[in-house]
Amino acid sequence: MIVRGKIMVFVSGFSDSTLLSMRLFILVWICVVSVTSIVFDDDSHSSSSSDESSYSSGHHGGHGSHGHHGNHGNHGNHGNHGGRPPRPPPRPTSKCEDGWTRVKRQGGGWCVKIFEGQTNQPQSEAICNSNGATLSGVESQEERQTVAELGRTYMTTRTAWKQGSLRFGIQRGDVNSPFFATDGFSNGVAGITWTGGEPRTGEPRFGWYTCVLMWLQVPGGGPVEQRRDAEFFSKVCHQTWSGAFRGFVCGKKAK
Repeated sequence: MIVRGKIMVFVSGFSDSTLLSMRLFILVWICVVSVTSIVFDDDSHSSSSSDESSYSSGHHGGHGSHGHHGNHGNHGNHGNHGGRPPRPPPRPTSKCEDGWTRVKRQGGGWCVKIFEGQTNQPQSEAICNSNGATLSGVESQEERQTVAELGRTYMTTRTAWKQGSLRFGIQRGDVNSPFFATDGFSNGVAGITWTGGEPRTGEPRFGWYTCVLMWLQVPGGGPVEQRRDAEFFSKVCHQTWSGAFRGFVCGKKAK
């Protein structure tokens, strides 16, 4: 407005037509100046907004980077596997001492070994105990086959016999009771396979058949009654016999 006043004083001496032209020129000039000022103000505001936008983008970009690191954090999810705890390391397989054979039982490893001797049940148990073991039961058919093979190998490589028997830690209280393992580690006696006609009850003058033995026989061995190789038969606990290979099976936990 001050500028406009100075101009009006300066041009007061001109003619009306000249004044009119000058007024139009001044109005146009004022309009141009106003528009230019508005444009500059918009550019300044845009620039400021752009700076704020750049800062904001950079700031969010930083969060984006954190998000990226967060993705690295997802590696933790691989370790959690859906929140489940990690599996414990597998336990090392138990082992047996030299001369003993490991068999698998439900309770873990079990070590067995064949001993030779014309011994009854209590005598056989005492020898097993002196070797840190006990008379062994037979928990499964797989165990039965393993022990039968061990018995045949012992009989044919260390003796001249081709038939005989192995005594086990399996008994019954009386002839009307079921058989059970006495080794304290067998889960039942599913490994028993009876030969034909077994188990028998025995008779009073010789004793009741409350103990269990396995018959062993290789080619060339003579038949004895109805017995078959690797199958079981019942006999008295307190007696032993000659005339064939006699042995027993000791067992203890694997370590």
